[in-house]
Amino acid sequence: MYNKYLILTLSFFCLIIILPFIGIFSKLNFDFYSLLVFISGTYILKIIYFTFYQAFFSAVLSCLIAIPFALALNRHKNLKIIRYLVSICGFSFVIPSILIVYAVIKLFGINGFYNNYFNFYELFGINSIYGLKAILIAHILLNAPFATRLFFQNLDNIPNKYYEISSSLNLTFFGNIIKLEIPIIKQNLFSVFSIIFSLCFLSFAIVMVLGGSPLNSTIEVAIYQFALFELNFNKAIFLSFIQIFICSIFIFIGFNKMKGSKYFEINNNKYIHPYKNYKFIKLIDYILILILSLFLFSPIVFIILNFFYNGFIENILFTSEFFNALFNSLVISIITGLIVSILGLLITILLIENYKNIIIQQSLFLLTSSILVISPVIFSLGYFIILGEYRYNNFFNFFVIILINSIFLIPFSILILFNNLKNIYLTYEDFQKTFRIKSSDYYLIIFSLIKNNLLYVFAFSSVITFGDFTIISFFKNQNFETLPSLLYKLISAYRFNEASFVAGFILVLSLIIYFFIDNIVYKLKPAKII
Repeated sequence: MYNKYLILTLSFFCLIIILPFIGIFSKLNFDFYSLLVFISGTYILKIIYFTFYQAFFSAVLSCLIAIPFALALNRHKNLKIIRYLVSICGFSFVIPSILIVYAVIKLFGINGFYNNYFNFYELFGINSIYGLKAILIAHILLNAPFATRLFFQNLDNIPNKYYEISSSLNLTFFGNIIKLEIPIIKQNLFSVFSIIFSLCFLSFAIVMVLGGSPLNSTIEVAIYQFALFELNFNKAIFLSFIQIFICSIFIFIGFNKMKGSKYFEINNNKYIHPYKNYKFIKLIDYILILILSLFLFSPIVFIILNFFYNGFIENILFTSEFFNALFNSLVISIITGLIVSILGLLITILLIENYKNIIIQQSLFLLTSSILVISPVIFSLGYFIILGEYRYNNFFNFFVIILINSIFLIPFSILILFNNLKNIYLTYEDFQKTFRIKSSDYYLIIFSLIKNNLLYVFAFSSVITFGDFTIISFFKNQNFETLPSLLYKLISAYRFNEASFVAGFILVLSLIIYFFIDNIVYKLKPAKII
């Protein structure tokens, strides 16, 4: 019986993935010559070039900043404040990109904090922040902390005994970095670069708002513009196929190159870095950590300070506009979290119960991994086409936005649940047969052992969905907004006082949920099994 439910679940998951492509192909008027002319056009070539250009430099600069930051943090990781900084670095993975947009405008814009106090524009002859400069700054602020967290996790797994060996060999400070720490970072350097490149390649809100010109658009933004502003679905679809092809190359290469640290020992003993107590090195580390923290975490600090400084903005707080947006955001995020948790669990169970069936294993792997190469914009385009006139109906908007968010988050839930759940199943499989435990009781046992992991999946999915701007951009209207789309509307209308409140509200709520998530992560242990 349970297998039937699981197969039905998988069928439903396949259906919601296939449906948008049915919509896309229904509007596709394929003409090879037209496609060739379209791709070879100056405008499209410039967009493709700019997409690659900004993504490459964003990834390079993010990694160049992240590596020394991770090394410095690792040398002092016993300090409580360092652990907090590392935790905040992880927040960049879930922070809504529209918040970064707002922060860049308010910090680096012509009337922003830095120009007002340091007069950067006159000093360097800058006329505007918009364009490549703003995009690179925003991507660095968004992705450098994330890369730092990934590199730090690699360094954190180096056992103390390796540092003791390096000390006995009389390695210098730089010798220790070159011989021990850099090789650890190099293991995942290309993978981290590829992931950040892909995130920047698919960047939407940052490029759309901060690009400042149609020529400073990415493929992602161009698809949106062709579909919604020109209603030229054929061009949008052609660009979608180009993007899928390019992304599939980079994402699969990145994940195939991903390696864990070759050191498997966990550092349970008190950490002692051989050079952390050298006064000069300590001073340099502290200065580096301070400067990079002030820069990378400036959006978070600025938004929170601005939020509490301005207080409650009555002309936005007590409006139906704000409460409707808040209600929509909460409902969408909570329902998405529940769907992702339930469907992710059921699909993971199906995977594990059929772990000996290679065909099912490979099919599910290809199904879930393929989602990572298709951006939310493409799925949104497909559902946008399918809905037709119903896209102005709030109920259908709710339904579709939840579906699209669920599609992208379910693969992550499977990754989170798989290993722990597999260990449980392998242990209890014989136990169930021996003692003839009823299936219902058997699944209750599994649920009790996996509940913390499910709670993590729910919270993670909810906070990501709560801050989504890309998907809502396709389906928002005058009567249907979420908090991120409301923030975008306020920024576009230069209503920055109201925007500061909405941005602060989103950030504070996201931070609360995130630290709840991070607390769960640190407490998560392998399930206790007989």
